[in-house]
Amino acid sequence: MRPTARAGLVVVVVVAGLAAPALANGRYPSAGQLVVDHADARHMVVRTTFGLLQTFDAGSHWSLICEQAVSPQGFEDPEIVVTTGGQIAMGLPDGLAVGDPTGCGWTRDAEFVDDNVIDLVVNGADPAMAYLAAAVTVNGAFNALIAGTTDGVTWSDTGALLADTYPLTIEIAPSRPQRLYLGAEDGNLELGFIDVSDDGGASWTTHAGPDGVNAVYISAVDPQDADRVYLRSYFPQSGLYVSDDGAATWTLIYQSEVPLTGFALSPDGQHVAVGGANGLTILGRAGVDAGGGYATAANAPLPVDCLTWASAGLYACADEATAGFTIGVSTDGGETFTPILHLKDLTPASCASTSSAGSCAAQWCSTANAIGASCSSTIDAGAGVDGDLSGSFVKAETGCGCETAGGPSGFDFVLVLALMAERSRSRKAARRTIGG
Repeated sequence: MRPTARAGLVVVVVVAGLAAPALANGRYPSAGQLVVDHADARHMVVRTTFGLLQTFDAGSHWSLICEQAVSPQGFEDPEIVVTTGGQIAMGLPDGLAVGDPTGCGWTRDAEFVDDNVIDLVVNGADPAMAYLAAAVTVNGAFNALIAGTTDGVTWSDTGALLADTYPLTIEIAPSRPQRLYLGAEDGNLELGFIDVSDDGGASWTTHAGPDGVNAVYISAVDPQDADRVYLRSYFPQSGLYVSDDGAATWTLIYQSEVPLTGFALSPDGQHVAVGGANGLTILGRAGVDAGGGYATAANAPLPVDCLTWASAGLYACADEATAGFTIGVSTDGGETFTPILHLKDLTPASCASTSSAGSCAAQWCSTANAIGASCSSTIDAGAGVDGDLSGSFVKAETGCGCETAGGPSGFDFVLVLALMAERSRSRKAARRTIGG
């Protein structure tokens, strides 16, 4: 049984002016993670700075679930996965939130109350199998908690706490589901290392990270080779590394002048997409098995905030103001992108007033003002999911008398976490966004 004594989170409130446009949490409206439902590629979920977006028709229509539906205090850059039946699991600083397939109803898993759930990963071949990595503070020291589910519903610890370990990212080997990789730092947040498990997290073997790198973010595992794993670093330099021997040794294959905020591995494992503020690069593995290096297959000037590669193509999160879209998809290996989400086309999710998201309708107009959408929008991408839910929803009222404080003038406050929590947030912003 794991200890229950844990440290609380310190929050400092700082008053500041915000540039337009801004939302209630004081952040520029943008997307930071996109996940595709492995059981239904038409269903996608996007994490943004102002809530969750969902589509059930491959991006033709998108709807918004406000932050408060998930957490009364809102959230900031949580990791999300879609598990069995289209359920959404979200890691929060105070636990694990689970949303129903519509995104309207949310519950908290009592097993992880007050645990800082930092990362989650789902088995693409079996979405009922997923794992989470959480930071648990016991007697002032960081420990890593690894938990899993095999039915997509019941989560439980896989083994004892990993002492003196602050988890950063967790990945699963598709070809060997019991193989897990955990990128972590020591309890002082100074030394990066990789823990590897071959029994679903019951026991672990520790490997050093690349030389000179003290923050390691495991980003993906090759779909056919459980020993080939990719890792991103952010300090002292931004780089992409690969290991072909299960994290025992590492080779630098790409170096960047800016943080690699986007990463994605192609479904066949033959191409890698990496990107950041200075654009997108596609690397090919041609000749690698014969001793050759990774070769650049394509470059694009598109700055990206996230990347996800699925069977339908390579998805990217971008800045609407500069790229002309918030979500785009490429079917030509990253050379061009077709927009599938403009913020102005976003509509509110239509949820029952008694659901967790029932309060979102009252916030829609202030959000719409900030992102350039219509306050009177009533079309909902989630209505009718599975063909039988339209009768259980209520529509946002046309011309609603919503609060407008979140409009272009913005709020005059931001929440700034204390030093340790801020370091945690920075790491969450830096790591991969479910494959990208």
